[in-house]
Amino acid sequence: MSSLRISNVESIKDMEAVSDFLCQVWAGGPEVVPFDLGLAVLHVGAYCAAAYDGEQMVAASFGFRGVFQDKQILHSHVTGSFQPGAGYELKRHQFDWVKSQGLSGITWSFDPLVRRNCVLNFDKLGATAVEYLPNFYGTMTDSINVGDESDRLFVFWDVSGSKEEPKATNESVVVELPADIESLRKTDLAAALAWRRQTRETLQPLLNQGWTISRMQDRTHLLVDPPK
Repeated sequence: MSSLRISNVESIKDMEAVSDFLCQVWAGGPEVVPFDLGLAVLHVGAYCAAAYDGEQMVAASFGFRGVFQDKQILHSHVTGSFQPGAGYELKRHQFDWVKSQGLSGITWSFDPLVRRNCVLNFDKLGATAVEYLPNFYGTMTDSINVGDESDRLFVFWDVSGSKEEPKATNESVVVELPADIESLRKTDLAAALAWRRQTRETLQPLLNQGWTISRMQDRTHLLVDPPK
């Protein structure tokens, strides 16, 4: 059983702490969630929670309500963690919160080249990628992503439990992922960008045509499935 304590953020002090924490995770980049903006959005129904190991914050997540495919959803804008497993615990907390609010699901975006995030989002959580967003935030400047283009997969996580599992098909496209894109950026940025553009050339046209991603092969490759 997890030893983490997860609580919703409600006070100015806690929102300031979350804002500072997220700046530590993405050091060197722009402010991720300004605390005053966070407070304003929380006042009208947004979501913010932090995970603590003892008294130390080890992960935090912030999102706001929106509409996706005519469904009322939470868009999970950012989740940052310094402790393995804490991000997963926060996602499960989000899931329960969204269900309690009567929303249909959760959306978020993430870097498709980070294997461990693909494993979390597809294999562990069961989300489905429905859009490919090329260079969504422009060229990155923070210490994790510096110099890379910010391509993102946009995923939907249905909280109703009615997700239909894709059938294995010979039409599925298998896309290899780099072993460690974050280290590669630091040692060979040109090679990292080559991975980025190669993956974009494969995934973007398929997702634009209604293909989706909801599973992996051997936790090293994405499986892109044709429209049902």
